[in-house]
Order: sequence, then C-alpha cells, then structure tokens
Amino acid sequence: MTMKIDEEYKTYTAFVTKLAVIKQLLLNQEEPSYILERYTQKHLLSEEQFQGIQSLVNKDKNELIRLLDKSIKDFMAGRHLDKITNPELIKYSYKYQKDNFINKIADYIKQYGLKIPLHFEEDASLFGENTTRITFIETLIALESEGFISIVSIREGTSKPHEIITADAGVWSLTKDENRSGFTVYPVPIATIQLTRKLISLIEPRLSYTPHKLSFKGKVIFIPEGDQDTLCRVILRNKNAMKREWSWDEVLEKSGERNIDTNMWRRVYNAGREINKKVAIETTIKDLLDVRKQTISVNTKYLPFPPNK
Repeated sequence: MTMKIDEEYKTYTAFVTKLAVIKQLLLNQEEPSYILERYTQKHLLSEEQFQGIQSLVNKDKNELIRLLDKSIKDFMAGRHLDKITNPELIKYSYKYQKDNFINKIADYIKQYGLKIPLHFEEDASLFGENTTRITFIETLIALESEGFISIVSIREGTSKPHEIITADAGVWSLTKDENRSGFTVYPVPIATIQLTRKLISLIEPRLSYTPHKLSFKGKVIFIPEGDQDTLCRVILRNKNAMKREWSWDEVLEKSGERNIDTNMWRRVYNAGREINKKVAIETTIKDLLDVRKQTISVNTKYLPFPPNK
C-alpha cells in the first residue's frame, strides 16, 4: 500500500468514523466516551481528524442532526470520494452498496436475521463482493435516511473467527505466531435494523405480466412483440402457469402455433434467454427464468407465492 493510498484510506475512514459517531450519539444508547473509544482506537487517524471527531461529543442534538444530514448527503452524492483515487474505495460508492443490499437482504435475513455485524467476514458480501471491506455503517445510515430501513440499535458484538487480513485491506491483525490457531476475532458494532414498507415492496417479487409489460422487483420491463411476448403470455399468465415447468412444444401449442417441428425449440430457448437479459439490465437478476433446451419455467425463488401451493 503506497503512502498516497494509505492517506486516502485514512481520509475515507475519518469520514465514516465521524458519521458513525454522530449516529451513535443521536441514538443515545451508550456513554459518549465509550462510543469515541470504540470507533477511534481501531483506525489510525491524524490528530486533527481525531480532535474533530472528539469535538462531536460537545455538540447539542440539533447540531448533530444537521451534521448527520450533511454527511449523509455528501456520502450519497459521492463527495467524500472527490480526492480519492483508490479504485476499490471508488467502486464502493453508495449506489453500488445500496444495490447489493437491496438485492441480497431478503436472503440474508432468512439466514442471519436482522442483526448485521458491520465488519469484514462473509456478512460483508451483503454490501458488495469484497469481504475484507469494513466500513458499511455509513451505508445503513444512508439507507435509513432514504426510508428503506430503520436502525433500532448499534451495539458492540464480536466478529466471527477469521484468518489474517492483509495490510491492503487497511486492517491490522494478529500474526499466526501471536495467535496459534491462525484465527482471530474483533469487537465490532452490530446494527439491529427493521425493514420499511418501501424496501419490502422492492424485495418482494411481485411478478406479473400484461401485454409487453413484465412487472418484477418494482420495475416494469418492456417485452417486444414476437416470441418473447408469446412466451410471457403463456408461462406468466396466472399463478398455476408460473408454477409449472413447460416443455418448449407446450409453450408453442398453448400460443396457437401450428405445424410444430423439432427445430422450433430454439424459439422458446432464445426468447427465454433474451427475457433474462432484459430483466438483468433493470434489476441485476439474471435468472428469472430457468431456461433449458427442452423446458422453461419461472425460477421458484422468484415466485410471489410458495411454489408448492
């Protein structure tokens, strides 16, 4: 890690630390001194950065609310990245983290519940691809500001045991000689959240089709005249149709096709693949339809109802 990148990481960390401390002070669930100790002892900050964060303790509630609002707006607009060149930090923009969160939160809740450890480990994949990233508290605060979630509490917990994290991740850990098992844990903030109706309406499938309009995940996707529209009219027309696995010739027969021959399977196959591409562009979901050479069906994990009912 070069000095330049290290300084950029410190700048980014100072921004995130400030945002986290303001939110914690407003939640008023712990002593201010404990909040400062939690967030400032784990990151290398300059004296000026540290004093700026420490001064937050003396500000009144209205001033903290104003500072929080400004910091959230800066984060969402990407202004905190104005002087950053590190591509990994730039990649993790608010939009990038928000999109990942919206796409993954439903599956995450089924496995882990509504408590989110805000630290590196596999849970970090909720916000992106890099599981060594550690600064996600700002994303939850911004999601709350947009009305997607509410933050019930942020308490200290413990990360899962994990191996050494390299210096490139901006995190220092025990060496294997110091920690004989080769694994270590960290005290980490754990946020408990609640989902709002705004977010629930996005993560529920709500799959339906009217001529040329496929509605899914809060998006309306245009389907052109021809095989794609024909396919949607057959397999998305009602609940029973969505639950079925259709053979390619059944799709053509149901659409009124006559003189079906064995080479016509490609029409259904290609139409299904093109629909998946259109859905992926609008929602990032690439597998709405399970497209095979002989059969096609709606992927059961996206059905707006249990597949066996």
